[in-house]
Amino acid sequence: MEALSDVFRAAHTLKGIAATMGYKDLATLAHALEDRLDALRHKQESLTTDTANLLFQAVDALKALLADILAERPPQTDVHQWITQLREISPQEEGEKTAMQRSSPTTPSAQEHPSQEKKTSTATHVDMPQTIRVNTAHLDALLNVVAELIISRSHLWRIQETHNLPDLKEALEKHDRLLSNLRDAVLQTRMVPVAHIFNRFSRMVRDLLRQRGKEADFSIEGYDIELDRTILERVSDPLMHLLRNAADHGIEPPDERERKGKPRRGKIWVRAWRERESVVIEVGDDGRGMDKAKILKRAIEQGIISPDEAEELSDHQIFMLICEPGFSTAENVTQVSGRGVGMDVVRREIEALHGTLTIESVPDQGTRFRLRLPLTLAIIQALLVMIGAEMYAIPLSQVERTLELLPDHITDVQQWKVTTDEEGKALPLVSLAELLEVPEAPTAPLDEHQRYAIVVGEERRRVGLVVDRLLGQEEIVIRPLPAILGHIPGIAGASILGEGRVILILDPSNLL
Repeated sequence: MEALSDVFRAAHTLKGIAATMGYKDLATLAHALEDRLDALRHKQESLTTDTANLLFQAVDALKALLADILAERPPQTDVHQWITQLREISPQEEGEKTAMQRSSPTTPSAQEHPSQEKKTSTATHVDMPQTIRVNTAHLDALLNVVAELIISRSHLWRIQETHNLPDLKEALEKHDRLLSNLRDAVLQTRMVPVAHIFNRFSRMVRDLLRQRGKEADFSIEGYDIELDRTILERVSDPLMHLLRNAADHGIEPPDERERKGKPRRGKIWVRAWRERESVVIEVGDDGRGMDKAKILKRAIEQGIISPDEAEELSDHQIFMLICEPGFSTAENVTQVSGRGVGMDVVRREIEALHGTLTIESVPDQGTRFRLRLPLTLAIIQALLVMIGAEMYAIPLSQVERTLELLPDHITDVQQWKVTTDEEGKALPLVSLAELLEVPEAPTAPLDEHQRYAIVVGEERRRVGLVVDRLLGQEEIVIRPLPAILGHIPGIAGASILGEGRVILILDPSNLL
């Protein structure tokens, strides 16, 4: 009911503004929509599927009229047709409306319109001084200044470490606090609730299910979780692809669900929550799930993997095959999917945002796609490490913990070097020196020198990245790589330290 009232107030406001500016067709259609919504919110009419469809179509007609106005062309929409449809009420509903009006001494809508206008006016008077519009270019420029200050601060601290000046140290500690407050304030101005894009999906999912003859409830959780506006804008398309897949491939037709002993109505959801310095967005459904055997067969047929490689893949690796360019298990191409480009777009966009994608699926129980994204792409906390003579940065958001590797605690398990973590769980080890082919790095086996492991990954995909030294945590500024280097797997960008040294920022999930 609250949502219905919000829509009613929006239609009422649009009607008033359009009438004031002389857009008669727009005002008339908004008025007809307002009247129909008023009848619904006072329960003079029941909200049916047909009525909801009509309301959505009327909103589309309003958008079309507005587009005509902006393009300065004559209206292309038959306003009178929509007004007639909006004001048509079934005989039963007309009788109920008349009975309610007789039992009430006054007409609710006649009294409430002025009060609604008064309420809106009061709210505007309170809110206007608290928010202002700022050009995003100004925010970007301000963030660049903060980034340069952070690099300069790093340089000053290295001077302090060299000369050990008490007065400089005291001034730098105060400078740190002020700069941290400034950084947080600037980053907060760029944060936008995920509701900004989540609200776009309800209509899309509803229309898509209707076109495909399917039934499902769509739910959204985590509206208030915030992300950097740049990340939020770029993640919109991947989420759209995933929701289309859920409606087109995931959810079964009602009759098929009944044969499987499942409710006729399925479930599709999108959820967001915070985990450490990341935001996780999950898109899921309770549909048919994915068939691993079918995925492997199609991947072999398309030459993506060989039969020998297929035998060694984990469940996660099998599901990730659907993200290969051109891969599709759809028998027919539809307007929604089947060309094998959607999931490729999703993976590439998430990797470009320095995020990770994981897929979980159980036959006839459903599929879950989880996108782990950084809060911002500008300034991050990182762990600095040495591999041979090279220094690298690893985002702290991807680091679970660090371990000191003792040579006598490392054993061989098949082709892996394995140690145990603090909880006694087996942890496979991967040498970053070998993975990155670092020149002049120690070539002795891992169990012959004391080194350190950085634990990354989740659950069964946890590994320890072996490095020679841990240099500590530092706040760094992410700089994008040139286009010619921007697509190297496992490299998230570069950063400049205070003394002018350029280091690479690793992305462990994509590196592995």
